[in-house]
Amino acid sequence: MLGIVLSQNGEKQLVLRKNLKGILWILMWALVFTIIMSLTKFLETKNTVITVFTRLIFGSVFLTPFVLSQKWQDIKTRRLPLHALRAFFACSAMLCTYYAYQNLPLAFATSIGFTAPLITTVLAIIVLKEIVTWDQWLILILGYLGVLVIVHPSNFPFEIGVVVAIFANIFASSAIITAKRLTATESTVQIMFYLNILSLTFISLVALFFWTTPSLQDVMLLMGLGALATLSHFCSLQALKNSTPSVLAPFEYSRFVFAIPIGILFLDEWPSLQTIIGSLIIVVCNLVLTIKQTRLKERQTGQENAKNLKQVA
Repeated sequence: MLGIVLSQNGEKQLVLRKNLKGILWILMWALVFTIIMSLTKFLETKNTVITVFTRLIFGSVFLTPFVLSQKWQDIKTRRLPLHALRAFFACSAMLCTYYAYQNLPLAFATSIGFTAPLITTVLAIIVLKEIVTWDQWLILILGYLGVLVIVHPSNFPFEIGVVVAIFANIFASSAIITAKRLTATESTVQIMFYLNILSLTFISLVALFFWTTPSLQDVMLLMGLGALATLSHFCSLQALKNSTPSVLAPFEYSRFVFAIPIGILFLDEWPSLQTIIGSLIIVVCNLVLTIKQTRLKERQTGQENAKNLKQVA
């Protein structure tokens, strides 16, 4: 009986530690992603296809040493169709995301990006059969209302960039769910390798019809974006390996917290009082959601322990 209790407590501690690791990795991803999107504002070219194509080229270059360090049997996969589906989602998300950030104000584009946790949570329920309580839904919605406080969307005229940004979130959330399915059997290097090679194949076919040669300045900047994108992808995969999409999704809100100092330092964008209030709403919602999720897991673990002890007795 004591052994069962100790085993259950050990499992609970393991889950909590893995969730904490996942949260730390997703925060790192949020920081790197925000830096990438900020740097796109400095690109001279507005050709999104060429931006994504060049970024994937350099991303593949930076990924090559990791791939070469693996044996072929560690790279080959039996889940190529799922890798291809994820590459399609990811490539579509990249095209839409770069277009949105290049054609919308940074804060506004970031705020639309915060609809992604809602979409990810819905897909996690449908595809991964995860359970999310009504109060967790309420907190997610309140977090998004914090974003609306920041940007006042009514101040912006409707344009195609808004629609593209929403589709970027749908594609990105689909890629996250697909990646979660892959992490059960595939290594991080495998997932990154097939994403890069398949996405590059897809975008190369599109680039044939939209090619324009980028300037030397853009090439240098895109080289840096490729390196950062490789790091960003690695962080997101590590987060998914340690936790679930519904746990990680709310922490995507931290992108706005990172965007404030980056905007001040590099884009000369100072946060307004609305920005500060909205950010506080987002942070508080994240903290409350984390506490509720921890208590829910503890309660579920306690019920399982009681059930096992009853069966033993």
